Amino acid sequence: MKMGSKKANWAFLATILCYIGVLFLVAKFFPSFAENLFWSNLICEIVIVLPIFICILASGENFISFLGFHKMRFTSVLMTGLFTFLSVPMLTVLNLFSQFWVENTVASSMESMNAGQMPFGLLFLSVGIIAPVFEEAACRGAYYHSYRTSGRTFGAMIMSALIFALVHMNFNQASYAFGMGILSVLLLEVTGSLWSCILYHSLINGSQIMLLYGAFKVNPNVYSEQAGAITADFLLYGIGIYLVLAAVTLPLAWAVLVWISINEGRQGALSCFLPKMARRNSTLPDGVEKKDKIVSVPFVLALILCIGMMTGIFYLIVEKIIQIAA
Repeated sequence: MKMGSKKANWAFLATILCYIGVLFLVAKFFPSFAENLFWSNLICEIVIVLPIFICILASGENFISFLGFHKMRFTSVLMTGLFTFLSVPMLTVLNLFSQFWVENTVASSMESMNAGQMPFGLLFLSVGIIAPVFEEAACRGAYYHSYRTSGRTFGAMIMSALIFALVHMNFNQASYAFGMGILSVLLLEVTGSLWSCILYHSLINGSQIMLLYGAFKVNPNVYSEQAGAITADFLLYGIGIYLVLAAVTLPLAWAVLVWISINEGRQGALSCFLPKMARRNSTLPDGVEKKDKIVSVPFVLALILCIGMMTGIFYLIVEKIIQIAA
């Protein structure tokens, strides 16, 4: 049986269950790994890719072809860098907006784990290379292409972006990860290559790590010392400034996508996300409607577990169960 939405949803549920199990096991039996940024990140990335990769292999798909590891023109690679630069203002808006309710998770995690004391090469390998390769292979490669077999291209984009947001397990990263997920799918469609998504993700993560690493190298407590300055007014001003920038850069980013699609000989690749074309893509060539639903019970269960983890409700329930059992 070929890979599709149902298997993808079961794989996502398995991923979340494995994540929860591994999280508690590592915290209890390998606390040194849990407190080390490199090893904790590596363990999380392995958990993200393993269930969905097993499903792909069990389905008999051509692994490399299914994920989308295809060649792309060097000029498209360069334009992907420009697209990345133009997308940053919008992602920054989402990041700042989330901080009305939650802290900057990446900055606080790097501070708590003394990331400024790590060798920069090791930190960049973890966040700038391993994370983009693993996460893009899973979310834009495996999940997106699995959901796309349903014929619902727009729905596949939303689902893969949502999974990408949820696997970060915190609301701050989830906010801009969802935006990244949408933009990455558009990039994937115009290039036809997963390498473009990996490059895009790596450039975003790498630039963020370079800035934060430099700040923590100078002052290991820089985030906690300046956290009080991040007021509602500060966030509003920041959002206002970056919204103005995004209003200019997003149309330019779209123009870059169109240019890449022409350069790669994939003219009209973006039209499949337009409502009229999306409805046309929802049917088989012979006109028979596909029966493969994108959302199913396993996905809903995984979503509930993710929200429980992100809000802390899951931990409270587990503590209560332990207290009752004791």
